Amino acid sequence: MNGATESVKILLVDDEVDALDAMRMGLSSDSRFKVVTATSRNTAINTLKFEENIGIVVTDLKLRDGSGLDIVQYIQENLPHTAIIIVTAYGSIDSAVKAIRGGAYDYLQKPIRMADLKRLINRISENIQLKRENERLRNQLRDLSARPPLIGHSSRFHQIVEFVKQVAQAQTTVLIMGDSGTGKEVIADAIHFFSTRHNKPFIKINCGAIPENLMESELFGYEKGAFTSAYKQKKGKIELAHEGTLFLDEIAELPKSMQVKLLRVLQNGEFERLGGTTTLKSDVRLIVATNADLTALVKNGNFREDLFYRLNVISIKIPTLRERLEDIPVLTQYFIQKYNSKNNKNIEGVDPAVLKEMYRYEWKGNIRELENMIERAVVLSQDRILKLHHFPNLTMHDASVSHEANSAGLFSLEVIEKNAIVRTLQYHNFDKNKTAMTLQIGLATLYRKLKQYQIDV
Repeated sequence: MNGATESVKILLVDDEVDALDAMRMGLSSDSRFKVVTATSRNTAINTLKFEENIGIVVTDLKLRDGSGLDIVQYIQENLPHTAIIIVTAYGSIDSAVKAIRGGAYDYLQKPIRMADLKRLINRISENIQLKRENERLRNQLRDLSARPPLIGHSSRFHQIVEFVKQVAQAQTTVLIMGDSGTGKEVIADAIHFFSTRHNKPFIKINCGAIPENLMESELFGYEKGAFTSAYKQKKGKIELAHEGTLFLDEIAELPKSMQVKLLRVLQNGEFERLGGTTTLKSDVRLIVATNADLTALVKNGNFREDLFYRLNVISIKIPTLRERLEDIPVLTQYFIQKYNSKNNKNIEGVDPAVLKEMYRYEWKGNIRELENMIERAVVLSQDRILKLHHFPNLTMHDASVSHEANSAGLFSLEVIEKNAIVRTLQYHNFDKNKTAMTLQIGLATLYRKLKQYQIDV
């Protein structure tokens, strides 16, 4: 899911050449690290001035030409993102503590054990890589404020975005289908944004939120005196959306009495205001969305068949979050930025352990549930990195297959096999070769199983 790990540049500072060489050789064997050295305070500070992207400095406290604390101070004043490890003799522990208070990450006591040094550097490296990834994601999101936030890297979502851009140029009605919380309204926003009508009104109605007795006046407007409290004429949403786009969310909730009137608008653009006799015209592009099965509603008589066929000219099916797991990191970073801004916070990202649990989580509420989790975590966190304890829902239960259990709490062999494949893929960061080896099956068999269980990688 993530790109290749970048190397971390480490500056080693010690005036004892043997100790310096030992540290350099111990770290240079690891391809993740690029090591530079300095044998004095002045050389170290000059290196920090002119050598770019030094992520970690390991410095002795006592140097022939000064103190390692001077290096700590320089870094704190000029390179706040560079981590510092102090090396100190037994008698200088107080100075090491002072250095940590001044901004050093940790200290090691001489003689240094290479295992301890590598442990500290590995821990810092993981944080550096996390910050780099978060910065990369932030950079990708900077230009999203001017348009609907179409957030995602997965091939499936990319196909939807390209399809949206294509259909946006037409004037045809679009039907958007998908579970609650998958982002249907965002897709509707995008269709209008990329359309030739983008400078005209974009009017939205949630059909499930308006009482049936008010729906007609909401859609078509009313004339003065049409009913007791109609003291003046009011334009409806269809009229207000003239030359623009009208988005009807939860179209399955539209009363049948209104379905026939909406059909007339679709067929010839004509309607009358409630209480009026004048036939009006409106040039409006219609986008509708639903999480219901309209075909089933047509069969049981709860939705007009002729309206369904008018709406179902171009349809877009939005995948669930479980079907686009690789989009979770960029969605997470987007919501962190969003709620940082709203709450005056400066959260940098999430711990890798959080992402691991997010990949396993069921996400019944889809992207909306993820957004709610992030909002809560950002509001309550006092840390720069969100940890697992900020997401209690992620660890409350193993939800990866619980929804597929039958009433007896048992699982079919297919469910068990699918779950094993999904978990192994997640464990290996969706590397199919490693997954096949772990499962002890051939790569061709794995591809067949992915297709059989509709697992999107």
